[in-house]
Amino acid sequence: MSVVASEGHAYNVALEVLRRVASGQGTSISRMGGAVDAVCTTVQGTLGMLVTGHDGGWDVRVLESSVGQGTPTPERPVLRVLAARDPLLWPVLQGDDTVTTLGRAVGPGWSSSLRAEEIRRVWGVNQIASVPVRVGPEFVTVFVGRLGEDFSPDELDLLRGVQPVLVYLFAILDPAALPEPAARLVHLTEREATVLDLLAQGHTAARIGHLAQISPRTVHHHLANIYAKLAVGDRLSAVNRGRQLGLIPVGQDAPT
Repeated sequence: MSVVASEGHAYNVALEVLRRVASGQGTSISRMGGAVDAVCTTVQGTLGMLVTGHDGGWDVRVLESSVGQGTPTPERPVLRVLAARDPLLWPVLQGDDTVTTLGRAVGPGWSSSLRAEEIRRVWGVNQIASVPVRVGPEFVTVFVGRLGEDFSPDELDLLRGVQPVLVYLFAILDPAALPEPAARLVHLTEREATVLDLLAQGHTAARIGHLAQISPRTVHHHLANIYAKLAVGDRLSAVNRGRQLGLIPVGQDAPT
């Protein structure tokens, strides 16, 4: 696709996004769904999601008019605990509005990874493109998902072309009352990730404090936060849960 053709295509998609919002009825979130649906259709996406950031982590909401037929929707919020620097969301949190995909952010091996399999099991897709519409700690980004191959450079060019329109629309349709999220993403801080990693190696709190150069009291504070985020009550369960979520490298023995 030539640059001119790509720009023309993006322009047509932008017009369709505007048309759907202007003619849409209902709540802000449903009208957003109509806008994202137009974008999804253009890049053969089957699932549109709105991801919002806050102090406690991130919330994921399915934009229902963008859900493809047969796409599973969780009956209750899915809790997902992420490492401190999620490759797709961390740059947005830091102020980067680059349109990219999860496959590109993770790199080679993404399609065969445990996280790709989990996303496919929960959402019915294995590829996700991110279109940031607001950056920083209280970020907002649109996820477009599909099953199959990663999004092509031409498709990313199209998403970049309609990004300014989505930024404008989401600013004037900023949802004051969002529905219950379909998933909550809780992230471990870098220090918590370090403590969990050392815990998985079988170290005591005192030894962890020595290795991490923090006091035993601070270690216990981090452990309490880790247990709360992982919804567990002891170190063995924390390590097992951390391994299940991909927070701990496979092969590290759990403490006895």
